[in-house]
Amino acid sequence: MSLHLNTATGQYIPLSTQEKYLHLVKIEKFIKRYASVVPGIDYTDIICRKEILLDIIEKVEKRRVYFHVFHNITMSEQNEVSLYCFWLLKLSPFFNKKHPNHSINTSIALFMLYEAVRRISTRKGQLFTMGKDYAYDLIYAFQNRDISKEAVMLTIKSLLI
Repeated sequence: MSLHLNTATGQYIPLSTQEKYLHLVKIEKFIKRYASVVPGIDYTDIICRKEILLDIIEKVEKRRVYFHVFHNITMSEQNEVSLYCFWLLKLSPFFNKKHPNHSINTSIALFMLYEAVRRISTRKGQLFTMGKDYAYDLIYAFQNRDISKEAVMLTIKSLLI
């Protein structure tokens, strides 16, 4: 993926319509997987506020440029997932129409974090499991604590150690 930075002006270049569409397709596949794995969730009951999701996608890309410009590093997969988790929790783009009190954004963020850590661990040849108590603590923190982007990044990093 190309860096969305105008090197002459140093300004962020917004994603093209096609790039946004590709991100949306990827997220839709992820949400379908989430719905197929999590008990009691039906994909057809999940409503997505696309304008919010597009805003999240743009925020993550802006942060990718920030990492490059201010830290001279390429954003890692774990940091990208952390940012998506953070913004899902903060902006709540998803809604479960059959279960309006369901904390679907928290559930999706936890599933995303778990899947990313499991995938990265597998690539490193490590086995990853998350204890039930830890998962409940994470859910509680996601729902009731004021968590920063950096805190989510450190959470994923600590799970990978």
